Amino acid sequence: MSTGNRRVVITGLGAVTPLGTGVDVFWQNLLAGKSGVRRIQAFDPEGLDIQIAAEVRDYDAARFVKQRKTLKLMARDIQLAMGGAAMAFQDSGLNLEQIDKTKFGVNYGAGLIATELSEISPAVKVTANSAKQVDLKVWGKEGFGHLFPLWMLKYLPNMPACHISIAYDAQGPNNSITIGEASSTLAIGEAYRVIQRGTADLFIGGGTDSKIHPLSIVRLALLNRLTKHNDPPEGAIRPFDKSRDGIVPGEGSAALIFEELGHAKKRGAEVYGELLGFGAYCDPRDSGRSIAKAIELALKDAKLSPSDLGHISAVGAAGKQEDKDEARGIAQALGSAVDSVRIVAYKSAIGSLTAASGAVELVASTLALHHGQLPAVLNYKESEPEMPKLRIVRSVEDCPKKPFVTIGRSYSGQCAALVIGPLVA
Repeated sequence: MSTGNRRVVITGLGAVTPLGTGVDVFWQNLLAGKSGVRRIQAFDPEGLDIQIAAEVRDYDAARFVKQRKTLKLMARDIQLAMGGAAMAFQDSGLNLEQIDKTKFGVNYGAGLIATELSEISPAVKVTANSAKQVDLKVWGKEGFGHLFPLWMLKYLPNMPACHISIAYDAQGPNNSITIGEASSTLAIGEAYRVIQRGTADLFIGGGTDSKIHPLSIVRLALLNRLTKHNDPPEGAIRPFDKSRDGIVPGEGSAALIFEELGHAKKRGAEVYGELLGFGAYCDPRDSGRSIAKAIELALKDAKLSPSDLGHISAVGAAGKQEDKDEARGIAQALGSAVDSVRIVAYKSAIGSLTAASGAVELVASTLALHHGQLPAVLNYKESEPEMPKLRIVRSVEDCPKKPFVTIGRSYSGQCAALVIGPLVA
């Protein structure tokens, strides 16, 4: 019986990002200071206040899905998830024939998946009244008849985890977390706890999301979260900079293989790092407090102090108040170590990937630890005087071989933090 103290390591990485598909190209472009933000190609953005996004280009989901006919049941978010999972599994060197499938789990962060307008518009047309509003009574009687029978299965947010578990015959614990930008960080934290308890030995954990859709962008616009900087696109996202004015929507996915240390050693797996701690907190009235408490709880769980950290992967969404609150929370958690701990913000290059953000950014910082380099925060010059001063990485720096923290935070105040470090005896 497990004591709950089993050690958990990372043995595989996979990513589908606006900077490329695969961890190698993602890392090379991130380190080179390239931006994945360009004018929207998925649809004509003319008439929208924001006409740029961080899109995944030249991605072919058929490369990663054996049962090609199932692609028609996979929305964009699900297709992106399949690629990340496939690459992480391959990178891990796992052999499905040698795995106890009942101890193999899947935990994924996912978001609200917007339906394709071409699929839903026939149903909307027959149910709209003279005021051009959908009559819900008519919708139930007539609208559904204009949708293909398995339409809903294409858009449920638990389907990425379902399809991945089917593809790899993962018969262990399976869950989906849908809490905005905190989703995949929380999903990974849960996978960590499940392995610690002994209910599973192995997990595919990650997140996926796509906000390159008219409906998704309109929702973000109604929340007044989007940047007004359309030109040049690569200069739009400005985490912690005094000229920041909002986020840039994006899409992507990432997956990591999490494994109990003894399980990984037995098969001779390469280890990228070890999960050392996890913390979560929610204060919808004060997101700065949420961040500070989540970091403090994660460090306590890891039995570390702020001075033990090499860097923090910040949320860095580039919202005016969001970044100010985050800077305050990070400074509070770090205390006297605030001058020495480096701060990176990968959204400056890849945009806001919402539910996928935590997983993609964890992959990025795991690669930074692995390669010994920290990518620069793009478009950062200086913060406003009233913002707590952080050590923002302005150009490529050496990455200390020390533990790091990665943060996931939702717009409504839920926050999660993970501590990852190099494997030590």
